[in-house]
Amino acid sequence: MNTTDFLEALFNAMSFSSILILTALGLAITFGVMRVINMAHGEMLMLGAYTAFAVEDPQAIPIVVHNLGKVLGDVALSLHLIGKDQVAAFDWHTTFGLNLSLFWAIPISFLVVAGVGWLLEVTLIRFLYGRPLDTLLATWGVSLILQQIVLLLFGADLKPMHMPETLDGNWQLADVAIPKYRMFIVFITGLCLLAVYLWFYKTGFGLKVRAVTQNRQMAAALGISTRRVDALTFAFATGLAGVAGCIFGHLFTVKYNMGPDYVVEAFMVVILGGTGQMAGTIAGGGLLGTGESFIEKLLVNASMAKVVVLLAVIGFIMVRPSGLFAPKERSYE
Repeated sequence: MNTTDFLEALFNAMSFSSILILTALGLAITFGVMRVINMAHGEMLMLGAYTAFAVEDPQAIPIVVHNLGKVLGDVALSLHLIGKDQVAAFDWHTTFGLNLSLFWAIPISFLVVAGVGWLLEVTLIRFLYGRPLDTLLATWGVSLILQQIVLLLFGADLKPMHMPETLDGNWQLADVAIPKYRMFIVFITGLCLLAVYLWFYKTGFGLKVRAVTQNRQMAAALGISTRRVDALTFAFATGLAGVAGCIFGHLFTVKYNMGPDYVVEAFMVVILGGTGQMAGTIAGGGLLGTGESFIEKLLVNASMAKVVVLLAVIGFIMVRPSGLFAPKERSYE
């Protein structure tokens, strides 16, 4: 491996590690801090991507309005609420559409997906705390429902996203072309990590979150509303997933079933780093991203690189199930 190959692998490792960390950040909060196995985490990314599509593409809202009218018309007809001659009344059309930039889409995606997460927590998740298997099955069902809703509203065709001109193209460093957008992902990941740190360790609400995490009964006895803490923490975590989906929507293709493509590696990052450890999430994402990028450069095969990294992670977890940053479990054998 010459210097050019090394630099290419290094910058690819930085961007890919940032992608993994950004994907796993929200999951690290719900799975590590709240002990909730959220199988709908991938769908929160998907909602973030479609939110970005809705606010950036001027044709998105007309598509949603037309498909919504068609769905309601079909439902009304199947329930015999209207006759066949009245179906045309549901042929809705509009020319209204938004044409905002990515820089507006990022905060909007956070707020929209955080709202969905808050609604999910107050209507379903809060009744399943302490029942991990039930939470897993329930959120898996939610993920299927969200996929079908998006399919009905937006259709099955893949949605291309347009890169902002300021982030399009490459920077040239010696013989290495560095994509501007991938460096932008590194920057956004750093901002999200800073926001999580400040929120958890520099605010009164973050103190309440840590108190509830350590001893829920004592926190409640001291007057902390554990339900409010749970709802807002879950909303914040899903909002981060929305940001990740918005970012990825401009890098990869947006489709209604894109969620499962990300959730597996996100769980791997959280488990490798150690559940409930923010530093572990960063370390896990960095190790996976760096390992896969350099192995891919050596083997010239992305699929083989994933296999090698996956086997290495499985071997490490067998030796140290608690992860990188959790205390090593004692053996009583």
